[in-house]
Amino acid sequence: MQKKIIALAIAAAISAPAMALADTANVTVYGQANVSYDMTKNGSAGTSANKVSSNISRIGLKGSEDLGNGLNAIWQIESLVNIDGTAAAGNALGGRNTFAGLASDSMGKVILGRHDTPYKLATRGFDQFADNIADNRSLMGAAGVHDTRATDVVAYMSPAMSGFSVAAAYVANAEGVTTAAHTKGSAYSLAAMYDNAGINGAFAYQTIKGGNGSNASLPALAVGDKADAWKIGGGYTMDAINVNAIYEKTTNTVTGVQTKQTNWYLSGKYSFGNDAVKLAYTKAGNPTGAAAADAKQISVGYDHSLSKRTTVYALYTQLSNSAAAAYGLTTGVTGVTGAVAGVAGQKPSAFSVGMKHSF
Repeated sequence: MQKKIIALAIAAAISAPAMALADTANVTVYGQANVSYDMTKNGSAGTSANKVSSNISRIGLKGSEDLGNGLNAIWQIESLVNIDGTAAAGNALGGRNTFAGLASDSMGKVILGRHDTPYKLATRGFDQFADNIADNRSLMGAAGVHDTRATDVVAYMSPAMSGFSVAAAYVANAEGVTTAAHTKGSAYSLAAMYDNAGINGAFAYQTIKGGNGSNASLPALAVGDKADAWKIGGGYTMDAINVNAIYEKTTNTVTGVQTKQTNWYLSGKYSFGNDAVKLAYTKAGNPTGAAAADAKQISVGYDHSLSKRTTVYALYTQLSNSAAAAYGLTTGVTGVTGAVAGVAGQKPSAFSVGMKHSF
């Protein structure tokens, strides 16, 4: 009898907080574990390395509260988890998309916090090798400058209307007043997207203005300097075939001098049963006034789905730098711990086998 009473007391102590949580909030736990064994080279003699790498593994909590009349309070806290044990600043609680806001099925949602910019969101889905060492952000988005996740974001995202949606964000760049003559920096990011009947399209524009405030999530630009970018992308899926393309133009203005660069990306995927083969090619052009500063990357891969949530994969990627270019593999992508530093004129490469599980 005494054992039964103790068991009931323990059960009541455990279930009471859970029942209280269920009564007050709708909370979902989600995430992704993506880990691989990588054999890498940066192209220089004696610089090969074998490593176990975490590839943007993360865990998050999100929830909502029905406020009536189709309006909901929403929130999310998402954190990077380097499951290979590598320490990184991005592992902080809420280091990924973390926000609170209001959402309406008919009007869209407004959020405040830390979030991917619309410029980044517009074409992330076109990258066949997203979130691993062959990610196209090694060369696209000015190697991570524009495809960014920013803090101090106010963003609006519309609902889909016959496949069309838009997103807009303002990023404050003035956390603190550092001088008497204070100039606030800022960023504006816009995107228009289409997704219907196997056809995808996106156009995005972003401008970042320098100031003497402080926002570490934006590039360090002096007062009066700017970083602008626009891109257009498209994709098409027909039965087992998926193809994607992105064209991007970036412009940096430093002390009144403009430097422009053109980048582009092509990819394809063929699925059969639980398997898929894929191929991608990325090109970063010569910046204005530069010679032999371009680079290209080619990636091939194979995926096998063990279930709806678990996939094993293998890939090979090689990035070829011209004599004056020093791009590396995913060096600007937080959370890909197998990143390979670039060396001017060299060809960093990686062969990777791994597993991804979503929950």
